[in-house]
Amino acid sequence: MKIKLLVSAVVLSIGTIVNGVAFAQTPNNPTAPTNAQEAEKTNNIRQLLKITGAVNLSRQITAQLIDSLKVQNPEVPQKFWNNFANELKPDEMMNELIPIYSKYFTNKEITQMIAFYETPLGKKTISVLPQVSQEALAVGQKYGIAAAKRALQKLEADGYLRRP
Repeated sequence: MKIKLLVSAVVLSIGTIVNGVAFAQTPNNPTAPTNAQEAEKTNNIRQLLKITGAVNLSRQITAQLIDSLKVQNPEVPQKFWNNFANELKPDEMMNELIPIYSKYFTNKEITQMIAFYETPLGKKTISVLPQVSQEALAVGQKYGIAAAKRALQKLEADGYLRRP
């Protein structure tokens, strides 16, 4: 059960990290694109993911997250962590992101994001995003643990939980 929880935490974190490059959502384009338009959009999404370093970012954050979870869960065997890390294939995951980006962004918006990420501010955003994500993850974990403790204390005070 604990391993399932760990895997869920890692998967959730990876998803959150990868989506860090998307700042807004827009509705689908009501006109149906042609195959050429769709191919251009797909290529632009690939370019956006490459420019933002989404694959490398997910690899870095995943490694950091696994290291943190290993320290917090020393009872989980190293073999699990090795197998789990080997099963994560960021390149394959990027292919799964293309339809998501396509759903929420028009080709024009994607090209505008590419233009932004090629600016000095865009490049800085990309360079500091791993650190921002890591620090935000630590804050989220700390906050979640504190909230869980408070909720358990309330359940205990109301008589729903008893400490052994």
